[in-house]
Formats: sequence, C-alpha cells, structure tokens
Amino acid sequence: MALALMGSGCDVIDLSEITQRDARTRVRPEPVGEHCPFGGQAVLSGLDQDRDGVLDDEEVTATDYVCDDAPAQVRTRTRSEAHGVNCALGGQAVQSGLDLDTNGQLDDAEVTATDYVCATTVANVLVRVRPVAPGAQCALGGQVTHAGHDANGNGLLEDAEISREVYGCDEPAPVLSRVREVPSSVAPCDRGGSVVEAGADLDLDGALDPAEIDATAYACDVAPARVRLVQYQTEPGGMNCPAGGTGVNAFEDATGEGGPTPGGFITTVHVCHASRIHDGDFVVASAVDLVALAGVGRLRGTLRIDAPTLAEAMLPTLSIIDGSLIVQGNSSLRRTALSTLRFIGGNVELRDNARLDTLLLGDDTRAPLRVGGSLTVENNPALPDLLGLVAVVPTDSITLRANNAVEDPGSLPNVVTLQGSLRIQDNLRMDRTPFLKLAHVHGDVLLENNSALPGPFGLERLETVDGALELNANPQLEELHPLGKLTTVGTLSIVGNSKLANTVGFVNLVRAGRLLIQGNSVMSSAGDMPLLTHVEQDLTVKYNAGLQRVHRLPLLRSTSAVSIIGNDDLVSLEGFGALTRLSVLSSLGNPKLTTLGDFATLREVTFLNIQGNARLTDFNLGELARVTTDFVVVDNPKLPTCKATALATKVFQGDPEVLHIDMNDDTATCP
Repeated sequence: MALALMGSGCDVIDLSEITQRDARTRVRPEPVGEHCPFGGQAVLSGLDQDRDGVLDDEEVTATDYVCDDAPAQVRTRTRSEAHGVNCALGGQAVQSGLDLDTNGQLDDAEVTATDYVCATTVANVLVRVRPVAPGAQCALGGQVTHAGHDANGNGLLEDAEISREVYGCDEPAPVLSRVREVPSSVAPCDRGGSVVEAGADLDLDGALDPAEIDATAYACDVAPARVRLVQYQTEPGGMNCPAGGTGVNAFEDATGEGGPTPGGFITTVHVCHASRIHDGDFVVASAVDLVALAGVGRLRGTLRIDAPTLAEAMLPTLSIIDGSLIVQGNSSLRRTALSTLRFIGGNVELRDNARLDTLLLGDDTRAPLRVGGSLTVENNPALPDLLGLVAVVPTDSITLRANNAVEDPGSLPNVVTLQGSLRIQDNLRMDRTPFLKLAHVHGDVLLENNSALPGPFGLERLETVDGALELNANPQLEELHPLGKLTTVGTLSIVGNSKLANTVGFVNLVRAGRLLIQGNSVMSSAGDMPLLTHVEQDLTVKYNAGLQRVHRLPLLRSTSAVSIIGNDDLVSLEGFGALTRLSVLSSLGNPKLTTLGDFATLREVTFLNIQGNARLTDFNLGELARVTTDFVVVDNPKLPTCKATALATKVFQGDPEVLHIDMNDDTATCP
C-alpha cells in the first residue's frame, strides 16, 4: 500500500518514488574519544528524503567510524661519542626520531636529530651540543653548545638548566699547498720523487707549517719542478669530506706546457672543514662559560678568563684567538691548559692569579704559538716556572713581573727577536732569564729589582738592543759576562746594583746611544769595554761611592758629553784618554780627584763645568785649545784661581758674562 502525504498549499512527496538512488553519505572529523581513541573520521549515511542533494542530520540512519592509527612514538637511543669535533672530551650521542614502524625501537632510518651530551672537566656541569644547519646564524652550518648546572641531578641538561649558549660556525681557514722533494730511500718512494702537501693555515701566518698538513700525495720518480698545483676547488660534503672542504688538484707536467702529461701522475688531495668559529669577545666568569666553548676552534674576538671560583681552565679545541687572551684575577685557578692554541692576534696577559701553579699555552712539539702582540706574566705568586710557555712567540714585548715562586724559569728558545721590549722586574727568586736564543730587541731590555738575580744569565745571545738596556736595583747582581755578545745598544744604564764590583763583560760592545753608571755602591771600576768606539750622546758616571777609576776604553774616540758626578773615591779617568772633542765636560763633587790630565788628547769643549772637587789642584789639559760657550770653575778649594784664569784666557771663546771662576784657592800663586 502506498502512502502519500497531502496538505493544503504544499507540494506532495510521493515516498514510493524514494529509492536507493537517493542514498547519500557525508564525512566529518571525529575527535579523540570513545569512538576513536586517536581521532579519525565519522562516515554518516542515509536517504536524501527531501531530495535537496544533502544528507541532513535527521536523514542519517547509520554512522561508521574510520579511526586513525596510534601515532608513532618518539624514541631515543644513545651511543658512545669519541673525542673529536662533536665532543672534545668525548661523551654520548643522543639520537631521536619517530618509531614509524612501531617496532618499539629507533632504527637508523628513523633518526632525525642528534644531540651530543659531552663530558666536561667540571663536576655537575653538563654540555649539550646540537648541529646547526646552514642559515642566518651560521652561513655554512656549525653547532650550538648549551651549558649549565645539572640542578636536578638527572644527568640531562634540560632547557631550564641552560645558562650559556655558544654558536660555533663552520668557516674554513685558508688552504695552502706546496710540493717538496722526497729523497731516495724515503718511503714510499725508494728512488725519490715529490710529495704534495696541503692543509688549512690555522695560525694565519701564510705558511704551511708541519702541524697544519692534513693531506699528502706522493709522486715517486717525479721531480718537484714537474709537478703543478692548480686552483683550489670546493669539495661538497660526502665521502672525501663529510662536512665539505677544499680539493687541491696536482698533476705531472713533463713538457712544461701547463697541462697534465698523459699517463703521468695526477691526483686531488682534500682538506676538510674542521674549525668552528665563534664571533665576538667571550668572558669566562664561571665553569659553565668555559665548557660552553667546547668545540670552538677559533674565537674572533678577545677571550677573558675572570672567574674567582674556577679551579681549572682547559679548552682542548681552541686554536685561534683573533683578539687577546686575558687570564686575570682568578683567585682559585690552579691549572690553565690551552695546548691547541697556535695563534693569538693580540696580547697574552696572565695577571694576578694567586694559586696558578700549572700553565700550558700551545704545544711546542707541534707548532709555535704566534702572538701578534705582547706577553705579560705578572703577579702569579704560585707559578714555579715558565716551561708551559715554551711554544709562545710574541711579536711585540714580554713582561715578567712579580712571579715570586719562579726560581729557574726554564727556557723559551723560540723567542729570537722582539719588536717591542723585554721587562723582567720585581721577581723574588728568579736567578736567570729564559731567553737563551734572544738576539735582537727593537725596544728596551729592563732587568730591575730582581732580588736573586746574580747576572743577566739567559741573555748570552743578545746582540742588539735598539732602546735602553737597563740593569737597575738588582741586589744580587755580581757579573755582566752573559752580555758578552752585545754589540750595539741605545742606552746602557747600570744603576743601583749593590753587589756589582765592575762592568766587566761587555767585550763586544761597539756603539751606545747613552751610557749611565750610577749608584752602584761597591763598584770600584767602570769601563772594561775594549771595543767601544762611540757613545752618541752622553756618558755619565755618578754617585758610585766606591768607584776609583774609569778605565779600559781604548777605542773610545767620540761622545757628546762626559759627566763625572759625586764619586767619593774616584782618582782616575784614564778611559777617556782618546777623546778629542766634547760638547760637555763636567766634573762635579768628586772629592779625591786631583787632576783632569787623563783627558790627554782633548782639544775642544763647548761647555766646561768643574765644580766642588775638593782635592783638584790642576787641570793638566795640555791639548785643550777651545772652550766655546760656557766656562764654569767654581768651589774647588785647592785649585789655584790663577790657573783657572790662565786656562780661561787661553781657551775660552764665549761671552764673558758666562765665564764663572769663583770659590777656588785665591791665595795660591802661579809661576
């Protein structure tokens, strides 16, 4: 029986005409719930009874659910990480990813990220290292290091525990290459040949040092002149260099035409990227800051270690500091070891570290540590020696001051020339200097107030000092023989050395800008410079209480001024017997000097100044012919005034107003 719905004013729908052709479905998302634990879709079905083309809610007669599978779980696994670029001291690689095949473990193909949890030398401080893809932070990629204290003691560095973040970006150092001859019988070339060597210029000195050689190739039976190196090429990441690098092509050119010889030697050696760079200055104020530098090979800035609680400072991957290295005011620091350093662009300053007793900068067995500026080691009272600085080669100056535990400092044989100065001051126990091969100093050399220094030992090869060589106030200084190779000096100053008896030792000194010998209380003789020919400016000998003679200057032919002042026992000036002209001749307050006759060949003086010589009785300047500007003879109580007047009449050519003869012996008569 057919049914019909009828109504006034309404369309009549004949249900008998609704068939399966009017079946409809619609799909809607199904949230996580009782029907689908992990969400999914609900498929609704029914007949479109009103034939509007849409399955309305009231038309739904059945609902089926298509549920999502359980999501893949995040899995992790760890493996041991050896010492290397990711972890300088080793550690663990923590790999993570989705368990896509739901086998309950992380397979190799499922690894999407790796964090490195690195070992540190500091208890309770953790380091986490993650790779950084090429981008804005690091153009060529690199790594980011997070460091902090493991506050909850779970062995993991959590985000909330991070207190220092450091980016180390990959940036290759310039690549250098060369060809060297291989002698016969040297493996692998029994009959000799060539070796191609290439590497990164880690210390930026423009030379490929032995320790920088990363790649070699041998061309046996091929002379170096026949091997050509062509332009470097970029090596993408892959089998040759996992992180990319530089390829250096080399080939045999037997004809000299610039191309490879068919069938001849040809190869490419690869120099891989390794160094990671951190831009900007870096201050280590705690152990966390120190370990955060793990993996950084180059710091483009200044590194300052100023951490009062830090006991040990080690950076096993840092090789280049473009700025300065400053280790200062670390009251707890016992050990500083930066053995991989090869270049520091600025200064090295090691100051005021009260407990520092172990110091190592660079590794002399691998390569010198070039320092573009100066080296200062000052007020480190527990440091026993300087052996840990054997690799250091400063360009400018060196200062060793107030390191009171240093007795024998050891040897620093790589220091040969200094553009600046050498200052060794206020060291309580140091009995020698460490500069056995130092030959040339363009600035000053200052040895001052070193309480135990018996002589300038360690300077036996010093030949030239362009500035001043000052040996001042060293209470145990007794000999100067170690300076026997010195030939020229700007100023030679020997002042206040209470045990120095003479100046014997300058056997090769030829020229000096100035010479000052002052306040050496037991010195009995000065001079003893058999080759000294010229003192450019002034030669001054004053206030040496026991000095009796200035002698043994047989070749001294010229100096501008001679000033002899306040030497209580002085009786002889025989060392000046070859001088012929002086701008100034001063003899002031030498109470035992009786004559100036040792100036036997002196002919001309610009300013003659003779005062306060209690026993002076005569000039005896028989060759003196001219005093041109000033003539002062005053307060010489045993010198007849008539002799002074006679000499002035004979030689003085200046203005009478600057002629001063007074307070001499007015009672004596002259023949």
